[in-house]
Amino acid sequence: PDMAVLSSSICTMARWCDLSQVAPVRPYTNAEIVMKYSHLALLAALTAVTSCGEDVYLASANDSSIRIINAGQSPLTVRIDGQAASQAVPTASVSNAFLVPRGIHQLELTTATGTSAAVLVESVTGQTATAVAVPNGASLSASVLADTGSVVPAGKSKLRVGHFASGGQAVEFWRTQPDFQTPVHIMTPFAYQATSPYLQSDPGNWEVFVTAPGGTAKLATTGPVNVPSGERRTVVLVDSAGVLRFRVIAE
Repeated sequence: PDMAVLSSSICTMARWCDLSQVAPVRPYTNAEIVMKYSHLALLAALTAVTSCGEDVYLASANDSSIRIINAGQSPLTVRIDGQAASQAVPTASVSNAFLVPRGIHQLELTTATGTSAAVLVESVTGQTATAVAVPNGASLSASVLADTGSVVPAGKSKLRVGHFASGGQAVEFWRTQPDFQTPVHIMTPFAYQATSPYLQSDPGNWEVFVTAPGGTAKLATTGPVNVPSGERRTVVLVDSAGVLRFRVIAE
């Protein structure tokens, strides 16, 4: 408050005062006002951050994640933005999710023999991006699975299938789904390294399996895959030493 006004009010209440004895107060300059309120805003921001605690900061700094499907024939060392993330993602397996800040990251995958592949991965808050490594002749290739059509409506479930079995064995992909238990093809043809769109059905059990072309015997199957309401799954076919295997990824 203005000191002259305050002094005047005090004088009026006390019935005496010599205003000539009150020193005039110099008003703030515009620059001083800006500086004062800038400091107050900074102090408030710092107080808010420190009052939240370290755990909250860490959670916001690592708010997305990346996983890797190793469809190659050798364990993989993983580096994200130059930092070691894992020393061994086994053959024909899916890694755990590596926590990262949201944004674009460089993922480098290296085999035990030193063959490597790199790919840029964009991670989104609250989601897990999935990269896949496959053999490419004597080298290695890496790519990212697109999330087009991944939103699941209420009361529904979704599932998609990827073909990453590198052994070259010809197969046909089939599925049953909660609202239709008769096996039907997923895609025809289903090329190596292809990924189907997300398929939608009711909540419940899905099954994905492969047969030889024109055959009926199951060469590999997921068995029942329960997908609850509002959720989705990714199923990938890989092989290890010529043995076909399905991996189911909860998303």
